Amino acid sequence: MTRPDPHPTDIDFALFATGAAFSCEALRALRQLGCRPRRIVVPTYSPAAKPIDEIDLLAGEEAGEFAALVGDCAIDHAPAADQERFAASFAARRIDFILVACWPYRIGEPLIRAARKAALNLHPSLLPAYRGPDPLGAQIAAEDPDFGVTLHLLEQRFDRGDIVAQARIDAGGPVDRATLERRCAVRGAELFVDAVARFDAGWSPRHQDA
Repeated sequence: MTRPDPHPTDIDFALFATGAAFSCEALRALRQLGCRPRRIVVPTYSPAAKPIDEIDLLAGEEAGEFAALVGDCAIDHAPAADQERFAASFAARRIDFILVACWPYRIGEPLIRAARKAALNLHPSLLPAYRGPDPLGAQIAAEDPDFGVTLHLLEQRFDRGDIVAQARIDAGGPVDRATLERRCAVRGAELFVDAVARFDAGWSPRHQDA
């Protein structure tokens, strides 16, 4: 993987992640790029604020893998309700970028604005195609071979923010979901690092077609 200027370790960002496969692969790819999140934000489920390796969403090997990838990163638990209070505490941390890689509920405008520079989402499809919570599953079911990943700005409507960058992904033979998730996450991490390197020079995000 290439390392565009500025050096990836200079990126000041928080990663919002659930620990699902796409989150794990994105975090792994970011770390391989030398890019360590200042904080990792995970959802609160009932009961809230469990230790990172006991989050309800995770189970078995996946939980251990995510915990190992988190390592010594600081953890925040973001609620679905009362986001404004969390957004205020998050904004006080003065973090430049938010990067979302798999998230279970809507992120409100106060939290989006809490990023000093930009709040972004990684979505494993070529938006506007295959919006929604399981884009790879929907695309595989449709037998559509045009796979890809999109880095887009967060907004109130799911998966409709302006597109910062996109890349097509080669399935690499027979379609395998785990392989596609990995490739989308790795390429998405590269898109994020490259976009951040270009931020001060100015972005030209484009509106989605539909």
